[in-house]
Amino acid sequence: MTSTSLLARLVQAPRLSAVWLATLALGALAQGAGEPAKPGAPTTNVNSAEARYESAASPLATEQWHRSNDQKAPPITEADFARARQIYFERCAGCHGVLRKGATGKPLTPDITLEKGTDYLKVFIAYGSPAGMPNWLTSGEMNVKEVDLMARYIQQDPPTPPEFGMEQMKATWKVLIPPEQRPTKIGRASCRERVYACV
Repeated sequence: MTSTSLLARLVQAPRLSAVWLATLALGALAQGAGEPAKPGAPTTNVNSAEARYESAASPLATEQWHRSNDQKAPPITEADFARARQIYFERCAGCHGVLRKGATGKPLTPDITLEKGTDYLKVFIAYGSPAGMPNWLTSGEMNVKEVDLMARYIQQDPPTPPEFGMEQMKATWKVLIPPEQRPTKIGRASCRERVYACV
C-alpha cells in the first residue's frame, strides 16, 4: 500500500462516518413516524410486550433527600429526618443528650453508630439492653417503621438545636411573686430550727 492510497483512505474515513451517522439519524426519525422526539418523551416506540419489561418511574424521584456530611450514612428523606428528630427529642434526648454526645446514656454520634450498622442499631432500639436502654419495639412505644427510621437517623449528623438565649428564656417566665413583694427577712424562729447543715 502506497502512502498516497493510505492518505486517500484517511480522508474518506470521516466522510464515511458522517454518512453512517446520517443514516442512523434518518432511521431513528423514520421510527418516530417522521416527528422528532419531544423533551421528556421516550425516544423509541415501545409496544405493550416491551413496556412490561421497562422500568417504571420511581415514586421517590420527587422526595427531598437529607444530605449528611458522611457519605456512608444511610439515605433518609427530609420528611423522615424531621419526624425522627421529633421522636429523638421526645424520647431519646433525655438520656443521650440533645447533640447525641451522651448523658446518662451512651453517645450516639455518627462516628460510633456508622460502625455498628443499621441492622445492629435496629435490634438494639427494638429490644433494649440490661444497662437501661428501653425496649422500644416490644414495649409498644415504637413500631417497626419507627425503629428503622431511628436506626437510620442516629447515623446522620445531629441537627443543631435552635438558639434559646436569655431573652427567649425570660419571655417564657411566669412571675408568680414579683421581686419587690418577696420576703427579705426570715419571718419565724421555727423556720430557723428546721434548717439543718451537714459539716
